Amino acid sequence: MRLGLIGDVHANLAALETALDFCDGAGVDEYVCTGDLVGYGPQPDECVARVATLPGVCVVGNHDLIALEELTTERCIPLARQSLEWTTRVLGDETRATLRALPAGARSAGDVLVAHGSLADPEEYVRTATQAREQLEAAPGARIIVLGHTHETLAVGARGQPLLAGGTGEVKLEPDERYVLNPGSIGQSRQRSARARLAVLDLERSTVVFHALRYDIAACRAELRRRGLPEDACHLPPRPLRRLVGRTLRRMRGG
Repeated sequence: MRLGLIGDVHANLAALETALDFCDGAGVDEYVCTGDLVGYGPQPDECVARVATLPGVCVVGNHDLIALEELTTERCIPLARQSLEWTTRVLGDETRATLRALPAGARSAGDVLVAHGSLADPEEYVRTATQAREQLEAAPGARIIVLGHTHETLAVGARGQPLLAGGTGEVKLEPDERYVLNPGSIGQSRQRSARARLAVLDLERSTVVFHALRYDIAACRAELRRRGLPEDACHLPPRPLRRLVGRTLRRMRGG
């Protein structure tokens, strides 16, 4: 069985459709979605409706909860606040009902456990190897934990350092090891290039392959402009200083 690991769609329909077309061609059987279907992007109703048709499991993200007014924007950057105020106003009733029905955590095939930020908190960032191992210790029955929220790809084993951090490529999963995986963001890249990021977990081959796909970012930006939203909301490239500080902090914390 092949699982498509997706998340942080952020109402970017152009990126989502590109990712789903790719997964269809890759023979994906079911999906594991880490949530944040809305926020930042211009097409929240369309993205929620599309994800709702997919076989597999999906959990609720912090942006989804904010749009439902179940969390506040206190911990959000100004761009997120602006887009979420708009999202909260325009969400359709069916979209709200779909988001409210999403669980905070779910299990998929292959002893895969999925949540948004961490197993306990949708707003908590799991970025380092130490933090990832803490998640595995909190869920001893799960072979693989899939998380989102950071918008950064990650693969960490319970016994070692990150096998992949922020990039693409294949990671071999050992049969007696346990892992935390983050497929990155479909709809709001925070790396140098705007790409739709996802991963394909092959349970039979015991591999996970991380991908970064080109998509029609011009179409997304045009839709953002049409809806009165900042056209750069679909891509936040890292600032050099912020990137350096982030790497330093991760090394200090054990990542």
